[in-house]
Amino acid sequence: TEKWRGPLPIVPVSAIAQGVRGADVVVLANFVNDARNAMYCPHKCYGGLDVPDAMNTTDITAANLRRTIRAIHAESPAVVVLVLARYADARQVLYVNERTVDRVAAINEAIKAKIADEPNTHWVDSPFPTGIPMFQTLNGGHANCRGDDVMASYVVEAMFKHKVLAKGLALGGAGCLARTDCGALDLPCCSRAAACHVSPEGGCVPYSAGLQ
Repeated sequence: TEKWRGPLPIVPVSAIAQGVRGADVVVLANFVNDARNAMYCPHKCYGGLDVPDAMNTTDITAANLRRTIRAIHAESPAVVVLVLARYADARQVLYVNERTVDRVAAINEAIKAKIADEPNTHWVDSPFPTGIPMFQTLNGGHANCRGDDVMASYVVEAMFKHKVLAKGLALGGAGCLARTDCGALDLPCCSRAAACHVSPEGGCVPYSAGLQ
């Protein structure tokens, strides 16, 4: 509806497919607000249920993703499509909302299963750790540099895994994601940690508070 898309015209799927024609890889992350709309759109949009919930939206999300993926592959069958998972909700502006982590995981798992048979298409997780400032103050609910770093590292990892890139990043295991003791980390663990980054001098340092 115009309320949700604002004054901008809707971009047709055909234009998206033509716009990325010949690309090596395309990352889709355009469904992150679908489930949130269930709380605000008229209930009849979801079959007339008295209280629509986020899981009602996963069939709609999956159908739209399949249409987009198939349109892209109709133009460029060899392009690798990466579907980036929805990241966590925010609480107190900066932090992951632990109360909705399970719901977000269920939404992601449902969508992942519904598009699993699409050829040359791969799911990419985007887990955010709790207790670390992961969100902006300027645009509420949107990831900050730490969140962007997490998403980018998982995308690069997927590109290497699926042979889009000949070389990947040396990334530590999942246990590194929530580490904040940056000075004690080796570089692979530093590259995985949401709170840390590798400095130009080659050391592991924490992200600053930044500017908004």
